[in-house]
Amino acid sequence: MAIQQPPLTEPIVDKEQKATLTWASFFEGLAFGDTGTAWTPTFIGLTETGTATKTGKYWRLSNNICYFRITITPATDTSSTLGTTYCDNFPLLITNAGANVTCSGFTAAVSGTTSADKRIYTATWAAITTPITIVGIAEVR
Repeated sequence: MAIQQPPLTEPIVDKEQKATLTWASFFEGLAFGDTGTAWTPTFIGLTETGTATKTGKYWRLSNNICYFRITITPATDTSSTLGTTYCDNFPLLITNAGANVTCSGFTAAVSGTTSADKRIYTATWAAITTPITIVGIAEVR
């Protein structure tokens, strides 16, 4: 998503004091932003009993910042180890290391993202039978 620049050379209102189309479009983009892009995350090091369903979605908040969410829904259960379990196919280029949160129910732990290899690392969990959600903000290009 390209972030729309303000139409600085256009008047904000017309002769009837109504927002011009270019400014109305600009403010609509600010108010509603990116609707998100889905992808299917793949994981290295994720232990699964059965095949878990994995879904991902990211939203461009600006040209350089995005918010992402990954959900892992176990067929039976899943397990992960901090530092060795990670999503390896994030669609955008991560430009700086960042943090993300892994949560399930009332439990959460912090892990991170890396820029060199586009990895989103998970926290550690063992034999979890409920869905896991990983959310984070990353600097991207």
